[in-house]
Amino acid sequence: MATKDTQRKVLAVLAGGLVLGVGVAVTLAAWNDSEFANGTFTAGSFTFTGSTDGTTFSEHATDDAAASLTFELNPTNLSPGDVVYAPYALRLGGTYDATLDAVAPVGAGDFVTAGKLTYDVVSTGTTFGCDETAFAAGTAVPATMTPGTDVNLCIQVTAASGAGGIEQGDTGTVTWQWNATSVQP
Repeated sequence: MATKDTQRKVLAVLAGGLVLGVGVAVTLAAWNDSEFANGTFTAGSFTFTGSTDGTTFSEHATDDAAASLTFELNPTNLSPGDVVYAPYALRLGGTYDATLDAVAPVGAGDFVTAGKLTYDVVSTGTTFGCDETAFAAGTAVPATMTPGTDVNLCIQVTAASGAGGIEQGDTGTVTWQWNATSVQP
């Protein structure tokens, strides 16, 4: 009979251990809980456009698509010492301000590469237009832009005179470039 009593004791101990093991497993499960969260992120965007008339703005994203400037005097019939002016406006769309950087103008052709033309750009504030008076009253091109506020520019091009000045038949093309970089508010 001792064997049956021993068997019962062993079974009782095993049953108690099983109950204890289940209790520990339940307790451990409560200590191993998980929580998750996620977020979706999208980069913002803005538009940077230009206008030769101060009214109709469009994107000119490459030098091949550059807007053709309209100069006050005919720039295809320059004489030594002539100075011509052209207006151009920049507009920023979107939500955030942007820094504005001018890239040095790039020229092609003997007129330009031989240094026979010089050029400068000023801001005319809120007024679109460009001539000698507007250029003289102009200020430095701003370093930042605000969405919805145009930056009106006045571009001055001067043909060289004297020795090393322009010669009949000189020709060339100049491309101006401005870059806008969005900034945090």
